Amino acid sequence: MEALQRAGVPTRLDSVRRIAVFVVNSVSAPRTHWDESERPPGAASLLVQASGVPIDHYSYEAMELLKDKAARWQSLRRLRQAAAFAGNTDPAIAGELKAPDVEIFAIDVSFAALKDRAEFEYLNGQPTTFVLPAEAVDRLRAAAATIIKDSPEFQRLLKEAGARIIDEPASMGAAALPLQAAVPAPAPAAK
Repeated sequence: MEALQRAGVPTRLDSVRRIAVFVVNSVSAPRTHWDESERPPGAASLLVQASGVPIDHYSYEAMELLKDKAARWQSLRRLRQAAAFAGNTDPAIAGELKAPDVEIFAIDVSFAALKDRAEFEYLNGQPTTFVLPAEAVDRLRAAAATIIKDSPEFQRLLKEAGARIIDEPASMGAAALPLQAAVPAPAPAAK
């Protein structure tokens, strides 16, 4: 998006003003009980336990990179709009100040954001796998909805978009994510 804009190439994303990126960290740390045994854990157990470390670090780095990109674009927009550059006619400076007029909302969806410690312990004890009991899936979905709705970045997105959360209809059940946003209709264009 940034590279094409700097090159002066129009894209379908030029009219986009907000991008929400949900970074889901699915790493869990089920209790090992290694401290309750005289025998050390085997190589396979150690490998499985260690495999979550890169995933956790990658999720953290992805969030930080998104935040850095958002801050950079915002800084460039502010500079471009500053009075000091109002009369600028130097194309080199104008090119350096180009950045998409897009606000990035990096929303972290991690168990660590859960306020309910008992739910955190339950979910964190689940293995990272494609096969989970139905109860665990329902609780994961409900936890994700709670984490997203409580996210300060998601709240900022809602505020800036003039949107709000619509309550979940009773017939949908706990498994559905109640995250539909009501966005007001755009104001008619001025003539």
